[in-house]
Amino acid sequence: MKTPNVPTDDPNVRRKHSTIGFFDRVAVQYDRTGPRFFTYFGQRLVEAAQIGRCEQVLDVAAGRGAVLFPAARAVGRQGSLVGIDLSAQMVTELSQEVQGLGLANVRILEMDAEKLEFPDATFDVVLVGFALFFFPQLAQALAEIRRVLKPGGRIAVSTWDASMDKQWEVFFQAAQSHIAAYAPEKSAPFRPPSNNLESQAGLAQTLQAAGFGDVQVVYEEHDFVYPSFEAWWAALWTHWTRTALERVEQVSGAEGLALFQQDLYQKMETIRQPDGIHQIFPVLIGVGRKPVRL
Repeated sequence: MKTPNVPTDDPNVRRKHSTIGFFDRVAVQYDRTGPRFFTYFGQRLVEAAQIGRCEQVLDVAAGRGAVLFPAARAVGRQGSLVGIDLSAQMVTELSQEVQGLGLANVRILEMDAEKLEFPDATFDVVLVGFALFFFPQLAQALAEIRRVLKPGGRIAVSTWDASMDKQWEVFFQAAQSHIAAYAPEKSAPFRPPSNNLESQAGLAQTLQAAGFGDVQVVYEEHDFVYPSFEAWWAALWTHWTRTALERVEQVSGAEGLALFQQDLYQKMETIRQPDGIHQIFPVLIGVGRKPVRL
């Protein structure tokens, strides 16, 4: 489903189109360069959801299948799985993988999480891996998820803990300083949209406010290793950090981007260990249940 045709001065629509454009650009390489942290936490999310055989599962913002493929293994051939994404390019890439693996009980659709095209009470489980913070109208998306869940059905979500922002301060501050040297008027701070999802209490409150019960939120972290600076730099182009790199290149050109890369290399050398560049990814995983009786 395409994003609704509404006035482009709507900030929610502009934000949604920006997100779609980004994921269309990175779809081919997404979660395919550097440590597969999305794949790792996708498995952890599926485990937290306790998906059983024969269940009907929806994976919202499926991307390249980090959550979808372990979910497919969990439901087996007896169950069914639908993966949706608003990025047409992500849908194309994921559909090809699903077809190549012969997963006949898995469907991939282009669809907006804020307007799910499914009847009420369709799914036993809805999974949302690292996507809640992209939804301009989060309350609406969660209401839709609750609607399509069967009574007693589960929602399982993952998001970044607030300490993740702290880890990336050096990178984003370096990008901002570099841009300011070329175009001060374009050196606004890189700040993600504010949300209430970056703490255990905040994520739990968000799910409870959306009408889910038995909410539990756990924190976990995992250490990932980039074998070299070159591997780390290549990975930057496949995730949200790419937006900063694109702005750097836009204002300073190819030569300026190369200088920025060199500056980052010197900074990363100070923390590189013998086996490479370590980064601990801190994650929150929340699980809730739709009440059996309203």
